[in-house]
Amino acid sequence: MDQTKLRILSAAAKLFDIQGYNGTSVRQIAEEAQVNLALISYHFQGKQGVLEVLISTYFETLFRRLEELEAEQSGQPPFERLTRILHLYVYFQRDHAPITRLIQRELSVESMLAREVMTLYIHRWKHGIAKVMEEGIGSGHFAPVPIDHVLLSTSSQLIYPFLNPQSVREVYYLEPGSDEFCEWLLTSITQYLRSLLLPANIKE
Repeated sequence: MDQTKLRILSAAAKLFDIQGYNGTSVRQIAEEAQVNLALISYHFQGKQGVLEVLISTYFETLFRRLEELEAEQSGQPPFERLTRILHLYVYFQRDHAPITRLIQRELSVESMLAREVMTLYIHRWKHGIAKVMEEGIGSGHFAPVPIDHVLLSTSSQLIYPFLNPQSVREVYYLEPGSDEFCEWLLTSITQYLRSLLLPANIKE
């Protein structure tokens, strides 16, 4: 991707995070990116196009990394595969916090874009984790749990700190952008999943 497009996307991500999508104008994006206003229409067909590219780039990068990780983990025990996927996802959210927040905010509003994101990306993300759980249950490594219920609870733990960082800082006195917090969050989620998937009579 050329530098002009990257500058526009970077500027839009910053402004959308601070002001919200609806509160940001194309002119403001152009000024922040220091580009001619017409270039946003030329490259992205407007503000909506910028948002769609930000979202698609975020998820395609995430899925590429997940696919690379799965290839590396071929033959590993399912719980180890699962915890490494969660590790990647927590740090990916942390490292792309403005886009993570933007996507979660957009998903909270009923819209055509939200439905497309859920159809194209959220279902795909869910399927990737559910597949590991299903394989673990099928091989006897995991207890037979209601996968959708477990995934919903796990997703809430994964998403909340990065969607509401100010709340985490002011109410819980934790810094969601730190490595220390990410490791604490991963430990908490891993312990939760271990208690459900690996009861005493199940071997990893």
